[in-house]
Amino acid sequence: MIEQDETGNSFKEIIGPYLNSAKSVEIDDPYISTHYQIENFVRICEVVVNSKSIKSILLKTKINGSDGLNNEKETSDKLKELKTSLSPHNIKLEWKFNKNIHDREIRIDNGWVIKIGRGLDFFDRQKSWFCVGAYDQTLRKCRETKVDIFKNPPQ
Repeated sequence: MIEQDETGNSFKEIIGPYLNSAKSVEIDDPYISTHYQIENFVRICEVVVNSKSIKSILLKTKINGSDGLNNEKETSDKLKELKTSLSPHNIKLEWKFNKNIHDREIRIDNGWVIKIGRGLDFFDRQKSWFCVGAYDQTLRKCRETKVDIFKNPPQ
């Protein structure tokens, strides 16, 4: 459980330990479309890059807001930039838009599943990008959310 206004959390600490020997990650989060939500996704991708073993990331999200077509193009354009930046690290990024997606979940091909109640958006917004916590997630206040981590039995 992450408490309201708690600090000391980061994507690295939450998912990093579960990436060992994994080759792929699938992230379901219906709210990866605004600028700051995509920034959160970039930070997850940075953790994946530092894992050294992941070769592919699949993001499933939906387009939010009334301007669905424009928003889809804008989101896709930003994800294309991210895809290009992941390429030198030999990581393939794909994404799919699904208007029915609701649940938030990170599935790792080594069997680990991480469910964060608020998805990737549990950090409080920064008042400014020129304050402590703007870049170091462990210094940023969080919003209350539940984190469930479990391992699926081998198939």
